[in-house]
Amino acid sequence: MIAAKKLSLTNWVMNINEILLFGSKNKKYATSLKRSSAAIIDVWITLLLRAFFAQIIGLLWLNQQMLDFILEFKAEFGTDIPKNTPEHINFIIHHPFFFYMLIFYAFIVMIGAVYHSYLNSSAWNGTIGKRAMKIMLTTKNELPITFGRGMLHYFLSLLPFVFLFYLLAYQIRYEVNLYQAITSSDANIFLGIVFVLWVQIHLFTKNKVTAYDMITNVVSINGRNSAKWPWSKV
Repeated sequence: MIAAKKLSLTNWVMNINEILLFGSKNKKYATSLKRSSAAIIDVWITLLLRAFFAQIIGLLWLNQQMLDFILEFKAEFGTDIPKNTPEHINFIIHHPFFFYMLIFYAFIVMIGAVYHSYLNSSAWNGTIGKRAMKIMLTTKNELPITFGRGMLHYFLSLLPFVFLFYLLAYQIRYEVNLYQAITSSDANIFLGIVFVLWVQIHLFTKNKVTAYDMITNVVSINGRNSAKWPWSKV
């Protein structure tokens, strides 16, 4: 009887510790606050990485291409300030510098894609931000994700920003405010609803997943493994 009481007391203490330290089993998934905090850390890291590589590319190559473009544009139109005219737009999009800029921006985007895809599929199971906030990105079966799955997850997470850039361009073109841009057509209203659900549906899902989490079959769980480095053997 005494042994049974001791065992019962031990189980009770273990349950209390589990609740205090880790939460219930339903709380093993990372909260929105933790995910947002991790994302903020990662945004600053990727901004620094992008700024570093942008400076190198600019010094070694792009700055000279930009100067050549400005000189040719001024020689053609007598001004170095492009305007929203068919002649200026046609000159810009057919100039080699336009193609160089597309390559440059694609490279800048890929810096973030590789950062997230590599670290999320590494021994850490998460980026530096996730590591700091004790979050791991895994499949629903809590298995490590692949680099390809991490890449798809990253680009799907960027879709809301594509919509925001679209709204910004719409505002500039038609000289309207944000509310008018969203409500200007049924298509924009529909896209606005999709945008909200895309990033906020995790508030209504059991395992706190977003739309792009569902598509790529991943979850963000609380915890941090013992791997010292992302390339450590596990």
